[in-house]
Amino acid sequence: MKTAVLFSGGKDSLYALWVSINQGFEVSCLVTLIPESFESWVFHYPAVELTTLQAKAMDKPLLTRRTGDSIRSSLKGLYCVLREAVEDFHVDSIVSGVSASSYQRSLIDSICETLGLKSFTPLWGRKADWILREMLELGFLIMVVGVAAEGLTEEWLGRILDADSFTDFSRLASKHHFSLLGEGGEYETLVLDAPFFSRRLYVRKAKPIWMGDSGYLKIDEAHLEDKTVFYRL
Repeated sequence: MKTAVLFSGGKDSLYALWVSINQGFEVSCLVTLIPESFESWVFHYPAVELTTLQAKAMDKPLLTRRTGDSIRSSLKGLYCVLREAVEDFHVDSIVSGVSASSYQRSLIDSICETLGLKSFTPLWGRKADWILREMLELGFLIMVVGVAAEGLTEEWLGRILDADSFTDFSRLASKHHFSLLGEGGEYETLVLDAPFFSRRLYVRKAKPIWMGDSGYLKIDEAHLEDKTVFYRL
């Protein structure tokens, strides 16, 4: 089965990609939607432009399309880029990292149905803590690049999720009642390394953009580096 993966560069899409590869899917291309701003109703915004580096690290073709922040503009962009994936790579299915949002899943499913594509959500129904723990055990290197929930302060921007920070993060999620996976946009991530990356992303220059009760990490400079180099936080 030839598939395209909806790819934001964050943990959910990378884990969905990992699962689909291990289930025998032939990943023909990656598909990235680039919204106008952090206010996007549908798609991940922080650091999404770095999907180009991640695609190089996986040696996978990447299709991108810019969209507005509204639902209407986002869905139009998704339809157009998936149609391009069908025409250029002859895909017959789509994999996404949706794990709990019936609304997001229904939006993707409706467009897939229009294009005659099968829609797969390999994270659906899995427990959030299980997903994150497995990703850390497998060697995924995950950076927090956006926060929009009570309890998540500016200090979390740029922080790497590891065993210690995951414990802190879990406590905050429980205390402030936000999704541990960030399914509702409570936080966003950038995956710097994964088991199937040939090289690793290194963020050289970045600054937090804070807007009172939410914010994101503006990454000005990043590159791929050999995995043998010690990662400098």
